[in-house]
Amino acid sequence: MKTMKNLSKCILIAVLTLFIISCEGEDGPAGPAGLQGEQGPQGDQGPQGDPGTANVIYSDWITRDFENEAASETNEQLLTSFTTGEFDLAEDILLVFGRREVNAIVSEVRQLPFILAGQSEYYGFEVASFSGGSSLRVEVSTLDGGTNLFTFFDEFRYVIIPGGQAAGKSTQDLQKMSYEEVTKVFNIK
Repeated sequence: MKTMKNLSKCILIAVLTLFIISCEGEDGPAGPAGLQGEQGPQGDQGPQGDPGTANVIYSDWITRDFENEAASETNEQLLTSFTTGEFDLAEDILLVFGRREVNAIVSEVRQLPFILAGQSEYYGFEVASFSGGSSLRVEVSTLDGGTNLFTFFDEFRYVIIPGGQAAGKSTQDLQKMSYEEVTKVFNIK
């Protein structure tokens, strides 16, 4: 019987001790920040990673706005001008895409150059250098010498992949990729 009383007391003491320890009061105000510690030893540098896509530049979609509004054999539109530091024709990869609304829920995107055989239209682009920079233009023409309005695409977008940032892809590989593949590889929104 005495052993049972001692056991009951021990259990009661253990429960009360756990109860007291598990109770917390409100936190007080934060104390002042301590002194900055010394820097520890540096470890070995890791291996060089794959080239990234942090420097890939891409435009918003630019609405079609050709210089000549009438039907013509050729037409063009200035998309943008680059300063010398923004684009290097010798090193960088430049891709240009055209987009058209097929219907309210479907868009079609094609990489330029693009031939619309059904309307005998050619859609391409040109980079022209000038003192201090260059300009990017979409250029269109008919294939049969006739005149057209060139309304197949509603908008255009350019993508610049700086030299060394092509994620293991050659210019020829990138030109064969669909727009969806390019946006996935280079994390383009």
